[in-house]
Amino acid sequence: MKKNVSSKNLQNLYQNLDKLESDFRNNNLYHLILCQIKGKTLLDIGAGVGHFVNKAVKKGLKAVGIEYDKELISLGKKIYGNKLEVKNMDIEDIENITLKFENITMIDVLEHIKDDEKILIKIKSKLEESGRLIILVPANNYLYSKRDKNIGHYRRYSKNQLKSKLEKAGYKIIKIRYWNMLGFFPYLIFEKILNKRISSELRTSKKKGVLKKTIQYLINLWLKYVEHNINLGFGLSLLCVVEKK
Repeated sequence: MKKNVSSKNLQNLYQNLDKLESDFRNNNLYHLILCQIKGKTLLDIGAGVGHFVNKAVKKGLKAVGIEYDKELISLGKKIYGNKLEVKNMDIEDIENITLKFENITMIDVLEHIKDDEKILIKIKSKLEESGRLIILVPANNYLYSKRDKNIGHYRRYSKNQLKSKLEKAGYKIIKIRYWNMLGFFPYLIFEKILNKRISSELRTSKKKGVLKKTIQYLINLWLKYVEHNINLGFGLSLLCVVEKK
């Protein structure tokens, strides 16, 4: 797993974020993923500072996380204290977990793993029978850019490629859909064509003027009421829900 570059990127993101609710991307995404949960137990792989684990616990789930980066775990303790259970563990060592779960989530993680098919098989052993694996990955191979490489992505995924790898690993596809259509065109133009980095300031800046607050409000409405309910056929990410056969 490409650790250093992705960890540094996440540390910068979380340190500049005043609260999860200000991050229209992840706040809406987490809500969408929680709607796919079946049962009461959850393991979040690549938990970061624990934002998603915290959301799940508030929903009444028995949720734990694993995270390989100790600095992210420490930052999470500053935010949530010791309320959350996020263990320091590399995904490669997931076999050392003795429990099985009704749900496992991997949000923006699989693309950082060189041998993704091997990991998908390992994860399956930690699911209950008919347990659910919920994955979010960057979509569209043709969008792979310098940004992807710099933050530790080995690849982006086409819908057929992701389905094929999951089915080969022994999962049954329940749902697969695109997400974040709004981000597609800015990413294509700036990151892929112009080779210019898109700032995450709109998501993370603690000081926002009227214009930024208005844009953030409108994006929130779009994600919550449109993309949450409708698969528009393309987007920056792929959300996939599968079950253990």
